[in-house]
Amino acid sequence: MNIPQVKWRLVVSTSAFALLLSAAPTAFHPTAAFAASAGGHSESHATAGGGAAGSSSHSDATADGTGASLPANGSAGAHSDDGSGNTADATSSTHAGATGSDTATDSSTADGATDAHVDSDGGVTADGLLTTAGSDAAASGAASAASTSEDGSTTAAAGVSGSSTGNGSAAGHAFGIGASSASADATSAASSSTADGDTEVSTTGGGTMTGAVGVDSAGSGASTGDDGAAAASSSAHIDLSATSAGEGSASSSAHIDASADGSVDTTGRAASTNAVANGDAVADHSGSDSSANASGTGASAADAAIDNNTSSAAANVNPAIGVSTSSTSGTARTAGGTVGVSGSAPNGADTGGGTAAPMSGGADITGGNAALAEGRHSEPTLDRLLAQQCSTQVETGEGTLICPLAQP
Repeated sequence: MNIPQVKWRLVVSTSAFALLLSAAPTAFHPTAAFAASAGGHSESHATAGGGAAGSSSHSDATADGTGASLPANGSAGAHSDDGSGNTADATSSTHAGATGSDTATDSSTADGATDAHVDSDGGVTADGLLTTAGSDAAASGAASAASTSEDGSTTAAAGVSGSSTGNGSAAGHAFGIGASSASADATSAASSSTADGDTEVSTTGGGTMTGAVGVDSAGSGASTGDDGAAAASSSAHIDLSATSAGEGSASSSAHIDASADGSVDTTGRAASTNAVANGDAVADHSGSDSSANASGTGASAADAAIDNNTSSAAANVNPAIGVSTSSTSGTARTAGGTVGVSGSAPNGADTGGGTAAPMSGGADITGGNAALAEGRHSEPTLDRLLAQQCSTQVETGEGTLICPLAQP
């Protein structure tokens, strides 16, 4: 099979380990001048710093001649930690072996590259690309990134891990980001939370790859005034996974928004509240050995009171979807609606009235191959997610995976 040629993001430096081996000629015999010739090469490179970690390894081996046997191995690993809860790790290893014969030339090559980083806004990204060719070729790798906001209100984690043997390839991408904000003054309080993420994997031949993302974010605020009271809280969570082996691909994504606010009117002696929660989840897969799952939860609530007048509001959303090898190849989607109760009660001890719209949406399965692509998000509110565009594509087998390693 043809293994795609990939422009690595990680460039091997002159300090990278290199090994060159060649078999020495055997003792001279009248019937044979040389019994075998063989050559092997391996190299590795790792870098860490600035909230990022990357590794790249390469091995190749060739043999031509009876009894020639030569392995070549490469490995690299990097770790980055800023001491504040932001970490990135990347490892990769490769092996190539070849055995010669007097009738044919044997060769193997293996390449592995992984990358993980934490951005200044708390977004986490992990990428991996593994390619192998030849009967005795193998590559494996993993990348993971985790972040914690300065106030501890938001955590995000993304990771990929996989392997490839023989003629195969494995590519993976995972991204996650979350944010929360809260405010309060003498007469009001507000809170909002959001969580976004996606993971995409694609494999051919002897490749396997898994991607996972988890994001949690929450915030709350309370009025500081002496006349009346108001409080608001919100939270958002997503949990994603995708796995593929052989000729296949899988992807999942989710987006959650939740917000609430409450206030009191010290002149009109009224209390009012609002709460909103919405989100969606998407899962795709193709191939006989792939699966994807996406879920999310969002919640918000607000309360306000002045004199005998009170108001309260609450909203929840819980989209979840999964597709697996037991399902028809294709796409499933759950779209979460808005659930809320809001209103004001200016005349007495009534609870503020409002409306409640149930969660809407559903799941549908449609046949066809799933092309892994960006943009499987329901109108994301985070500009950071839109920045996850890739400049080139790596096409592997059944699906297309947008560049798992960003180009410099």
